[in-house]
Amino acid sequence: MTNQIVVGYDSSPSSAEAVNWAAFEAVARQRSLRIVACYEVPLAAGAGAAWLTGEVLSSIQDGTFESAQSVKAFIATRYPDLEIDVEVSFGPPRASLIEHLEPADILVVGTSNHGGASGFWLGSTSRWATRHSPCPVVVVRGAASRGRPDRIVVGVDGSAPSDAAVLWAADEADVHGVDLVIVHAWEYAYPGLDTHSEQVRDLTRIDAATVLDRAAEFARERCGVPVKDLLIEGGAATALLDSVRDGDVLVLGAEGRGAIAAGLLGSTTNSVVEQSAVPVVVVH
Repeated sequence: MTNQIVVGYDSSPSSAEAVNWAAFEAVARQRSLRIVACYEVPLAAGAGAAWLTGEVLSSIQDGTFESAQSVKAFIATRYPDLEIDVEVSFGPPRASLIEHLEPADILVVGTSNHGGASGFWLGSTSRWATRHSPCPVVVVRGAASRGRPDRIVVGVDGSAPSDAAVLWAADEADVHGVDLVIVHAWEYAYPGLDTHSEQVRDLTRIDAATVLDRAAEFARERCGVPVKDLLIEGGAATALLDSVRDGDVLVLGAEGRGAIAAGLLGSTTNSVVEQSAVPVVVVH
């Protein structure tokens, strides 16, 4: 069971969306919400940061705290029974975000289509969190906080991390009482190399169908909601992105093989996280 939902907040619209998403999830799972806000020495100070007095730093700290308290108050008006804690700390958010996290927790970060300060969470922080967090990480892009998801979509490839993603996705679908959609993408890497290529291609497809059937059976044993499966020929990232629609939540394993080969550190997961218009969950 999830113990707490932890969400990063930096006063940007994208992080506000992440807080909204995290709050709804916390209510649905009957767990507490911890909002983490960090402040740093302004980059403009550069090597001359010594001019920053204690009063200036205190002002930055106070501003960060007030902003976090403001978003807490807003969430409290929407969910008066939700237990909400606010943590404000000095320094990069990386360590603060994953500090004291347990595998059953959920970490939520926002992201943006833009660079610079507004792209803060999509940059080093969110990628670092998805690599190092001991618990699932949810990357929220855009206006994804409308509440209950329409569907939970999970990408599979037959690996152990993929199985973990299916379990998490099945539980998430049960929590919200929505359909679970399992997607497996496959490609035949060597078309036309010999006279038997079509036969080998068919065998490759059969193997892919077996992987999908296994995952679907696994999910049906786990949850009580309708489970649908999609076998798609093509690249994994494209297949996953084409399979989701507004209102979905997309779930991936942190690493894998086959169709979702590169996993967290490779092109597929990075591409999905950076391009997806729906929240993406990376499960370890």
